[in-house]
Amino acid sequence: MIELIVGAKGSGKTPLLLKEIEAESRKENSNIVFIEHGRRLDHLIPHSIRLIDITEYPVRGYDTLVAFLAGLNAKDYDISHIYIDSVFKVVGDDDPEHLVSFVRNLAAFAPTVDSHITIAVSCEPDELPEELRQYMRKQ
Repeated sequence: MIELIVGAKGSGKTPLLLKEIEAESRKENSNIVFIEHGRRLDHLIPHSIRLIDITEYPVRGYDTLVAFLAGLNAKDYDISHIYIDSVFKVVGDDDPEHLVSFVRNLAAFAPTVDSHITIAVSCEPDELPEELRQYMRKQ
């Protein structure tokens, strides 16, 4: 399952992710990965969560991010949740149209690994391409 949390910068997407991660981390058998750009949140993430600073890896663009996620799941086959904060920063591309093929690829990939993927997208909801609105979380 894929969900997009969409909102303008400063609209509370990251605090919402952190609250969810905290709740999910208390559940039995949760195996959570949190991907961010830079080490801004490491002191706020529970120690049981695998925190990844994407700047430490050669991930540039949506295609390499999909490959990176596939590699994570190949090594750790029981990841229950993947959270990606500020996806535009993570991939270095802030064009919402480019996000479409990435989400298509994830939609094909996520069911095969049984992971729930939540992505924070910094743009106004009406700027999100129509094809992606089905993935947008209802607020």
